[in-house]
Amino acid sequence: MEVLVLLVIFGSITMWIRMRNQHAERMAEIEAAKIGRLALPQGSSIDPASQELIDQRLAHLESIVCSVDFELNAKINRLASRQLQVAPPAVHGGAPTVTRGPGPDAPTAEVSPQGKTAPSLGLKPGDCLADRFTVERVLGHGGMGSVFLARDKQLGESVAVKVIGGFALLDPAAAGRMRREVSTARRISHPNIVRIHDIGESGGVLFLSMEYVAGPSLLDMLSRYGRLPPRQVRELFSQICDGLEAAHAEGVIHRDLKPGNILTDDQQRVKIIDFGIARTTHAEGMTSTGVILGTPEYMAPEQVKGGIVDARTDIYALGAVLYHALCGRPPFAGSTPIAVSLSQLKENPAPPRTHVPDLDEAWEKIVLKALAKDPAHRFQSARALRDALPIQ
Repeated sequence: MEVLVLLVIFGSITMWIRMRNQHAERMAEIEAAKIGRLALPQGSSIDPASQELIDQRLAHLESIVCSVDFELNAKINRLASRQLQVAPPAVHGGAPTVTRGPGPDAPTAEVSPQGKTAPSLGLKPGDCLADRFTVERVLGHGGMGSVFLARDKQLGESVAVKVIGGFALLDPAAAGRMRREVSTARRISHPNIVRIHDIGESGGVLFLSMEYVAGPSLLDMLSRYGRLPPRQVRELFSQICDGLEAAHAEGVIHRDLKPGNILTDDQQRVKIIDFGIARTTHAEGMTSTGVILGTPEYMAPEQVKGGIVDARTDIYALGAVLYHALCGRPPFAGSTPIAVSLSQLKENPAPPRTHVPDLDEAWEKIVLKALAKDPAHRFQSARALRDALPIQ
């Protein structure tokens, strides 16, 4: 059994490396085609109509390549997470320091507050991770690992502990990059951003401890109510903008802003979470290997293409989340990540008042400006978007 698991895991790593190399080769071919078009023999030329057609086809090919790579990344990441859950401890770095609580020792899966089954990555209620965190229950599961509610013996309070999985553990340099990224994120001190307490490693298991927020996420609210009234949207998004502005001031781009990463506490204060795939604007980040990470419904075109991202990339995501909150649906939808990401690249969203006819025109203008394909045409900062929010 151990040999089989080893073969499957090493096969996934090989597939991941091959996928990265193929992505680089395809993008190089596209760039070579662009250069070849420009390097014509002396005296020859291409008429404007043909040149425009070639440009369109190259851009379309580039979009398809990036979108296919995105879907492959997502599938392999899910596969990696499942394999790391069932792998014996020796396969992924030795047994973590876990003291078992009462009950069977077998790994379990629990139901999160949203009603979805979340893999426990071998931890269950009563277990003690790293002789410090006593696991109480599973909070949820995402592409980067599972999150648990735990009691921190040192702090004497409840915290959220995120156990990292997926690509983060298949990459040998993940721990070092994660530590650098957490160090950067810890510099952000703002009431609208979840505090990160510490990063640790126990027997090859990498984990983060952070502030626990008991309230619902924006995703929970939208799942329950469909869409929110503009007055409530303004209250929430003014705080989201404040939190993002603080992060951007430290050079940190979230890169995965979505309803599920926006929580509210018992005082109706917004808390932005999960800078797990964030990347500083001046240092190597979690996705420096070239793997495209994010959530396609809220990803900016430049992020889908694997291009350079900055604060305006988060502004696009914020616009997509704002669209969802006001209209009850994301600006783009599709049956596959490829379909959604191609829409992000090529299509303009339906104006919000198409879905909500009585919506004030000012809201529509804000949303469409934030969703501009060209970053130069968006709001240039979270503060600028916040200042444009209608007062109602």
